[in-house]
Amino acid sequence: MATLVLTVVGGIVGGPIGAAFGAAVGQQIDAEIFKPKGREGPRLADLKIQASTYGQQMPQLFGTMRVAGSVIWATDLIERRNKRGGGKGRPSTTEYSYAVSLAIALSSRPISGIGRIWADGNLLRGSSGTFQERCIFRWHDGSEDQAVDPLIASALGIASASAFRGCAYAVFEELELGAFGNRIPSLTFEVEADPAAIDIGIVGNSLLEETARCDGEWPIAGYAASGDRMRDALAPLFEADGMRLHSGPVGWRMAPASLTGAPLALADFREAGRGGAPGDRIEQRRAPLSSLPGSIRLRHYEPERDYQLGQQASQVAGGGVREERIDLPAVLPATSARALAQRLAAAAADGRETLVWRADLAALALTVGHVVALDDGSRWRLAARTVRGSDILLELRRHEPLPAAELSAEPGVPVGAPDWPDAVGTVRLFDLPNIGSPAASAPRLVIAGAGSNGGWRGADCWFVASPGAEPIPVGTVRPAAALGALTEPLGAGSDCLFDLANIIVVQLVNPAMTLESVGDAALLGGANQAMVGGELLQFGVADIVGPGRWRLTRLLRGRAGTESEMTHLAGAPFVLLDDPALLMLPETPSALAEGGAATLGWAPRGGTTLTEIEVPAAGRALRPLAPVHGKVRADGAGGVTIDWVRRSRVDTGWRDHVDQPLGEANEGWRIALVPPVPGIGPWASVSPTLNIGAADLAMLPPGCTIEIRQVGDFALSPPLSLRLI
Repeated sequence: MATLVLTVVGGIVGGPIGAAFGAAVGQQIDAEIFKPKGREGPRLADLKIQASTYGQQMPQLFGTMRVAGSVIWATDLIERRNKRGGGKGRPSTTEYSYAVSLAIALSSRPISGIGRIWADGNLLRGSSGTFQERCIFRWHDGSEDQAVDPLIASALGIASASAFRGCAYAVFEELELGAFGNRIPSLTFEVEADPAAIDIGIVGNSLLEETARCDGEWPIAGYAASGDRMRDALAPLFEADGMRLHSGPVGWRMAPASLTGAPLALADFREAGRGGAPGDRIEQRRAPLSSLPGSIRLRHYEPERDYQLGQQASQVAGGGVREERIDLPAVLPATSARALAQRLAAAAADGRETLVWRADLAALALTVGHVVALDDGSRWRLAARTVRGSDILLELRRHEPLPAAELSAEPGVPVGAPDWPDAVGTVRLFDLPNIGSPAASAPRLVIAGAGSNGGWRGADCWFVASPGAEPIPVGTVRPAAALGALTEPLGAGSDCLFDLANIIVVQLVNPAMTLESVGDAALLGGANQAMVGGELLQFGVADIVGPGRWRLTRLLRGRAGTESEMTHLAGAPFVLLDDPALLMLPETPSALAEGGAATLGWAPRGGTTLTEIEVPAAGRALRPLAPVHGKVRADGAGGVTIDWVRRSRVDTGWRDHVDQPLGEANEGWRIALVPPVPGIGPWASVSPTLNIGAADLAMLPPGCTIEIRQVGDFALSPPLSLRLI
């Protein structure tokens, strides 16, 4: 239209020259207005980014692919409040957590399963099917009769909810968002659309909804078909597999040139009695080698690297400097992609030379796309056929691809998160003594947990003060640095010297856990503190003797007043205390645990199985330490004077000529005879000394002992026993 108008206007204004100039300008305008729409086929980046755009195209998936999908329904963020602490003048803490429910469309073609799921690039669900974050998950296969999802129906009403028939989608119900910064993460899914192997022919026949139209040769593990037209969806596959259009009596079909059979002799398709003539070769032209690409670079999805982008390149013999890149939205192993790139490079020269050949009506029996052989033995592919009266003009393209060498290829180093199998979780509760300052005012219960492999992400814990009481959430325990159990019994040893006679053999829960040896200076400084049952000890030498099994020697036993707990059976729990992952039970529930009727419930992160363990009658941190260095000496008047040295549960280390801190509100002592003697004792004292007169001493039976206990703010200390007679 613009050409016609501007030609007339130019002729009026400038005569013939103006008309020519107007026609040229009009042709450019018409070319811009009426130019055909550019091809919008599938792109490799389309499957990596999660979207929620209205009208977003959903691919048809084949084989097994990793796709991001489109959010087609979601709720507002679900807010939960958890108030912790408070009481006794302390401020409370309110913690907020968020969850979301959403549906994500994955494929416009039915699927058969969903494998792994990634959130922000990290595994949300591994191949074992266990989720790392708590949620309820369902998926719909995309059939034409699938029912409405119950969550969407309850939120929108059954009359307003869509079943999204013909669309395969996944539904998350109350997906916890704490690990993702309280926002919806970018989710990608490993989708299995076809359980069996596929090739390019299967994809083509499915998209065209016709059988026996496409014959594929190159196997692929997965493909995502999308585009504005059917041609756009199939073009990358046909380009990669060298597909050619073949016509024949039964209609057209697409097939690689290698599947068309042996070359046909063109001489067999001449009329009887007519021989070949030099005039039959009407035209022959050859494009220069510089018109060929110098290299072929094939980009694809690499299954061995969690479907990340991979690429393989191959040089074209005799090609120019231009690089040709082929984006194939298909899943190919590195070796297969390298072989395909080699094949494409070898076939780059195929069709560089064109020959126009005059034939007669017998050549109508030839199939377009087939390979024919001339009298000189050269092979040509029939690209087109033109009928002019009784002559048939055949357009032939040279078909002599170079053989492709089979070369191995490496996919590269994977950078994805490890896919751990389901871990067996272990949670233990330890009653600690008072370690350091200040003095404890409630039992110090520490929770330690670990899994059988690195995939265990911790456990949520609840404290139940008594049967039937309301569970109190106490937090999440993370994987401990070293948690296990003794494999051999452990006997008592000296609590004053290095214990070189006993050894500890411990089996750690996770074989990847490690223990370290330290020198005596570090050991005396408090390194390598561990709880074995109720005993606090230290070890200087750690030797591994098997997967997850360690031999610990050079021990310091009965630390912090736990010398009465130095005998252990096989199976006694072990935990390394120098670990920030340990969870200390808050003071309020710890105080409720002194009666011994409490339980601790825990469930692994992302799991629903609740396990309960009994909480022992705690309070080791509240008991003063037993006194030491007791002496019984004559007072010179027929009686005895008993002296002892106080120890403190607030242990700040030994200082010469300096008493230990008291650690209690007041100093007090309770002394009693064992067995009791009527009329003598018990005694109470405010200083570490006691005198028993001669009259009372004479009434005591042989073998009588005396027990001395410190009176603490919350409990009595273990006794110091001394023989009097």
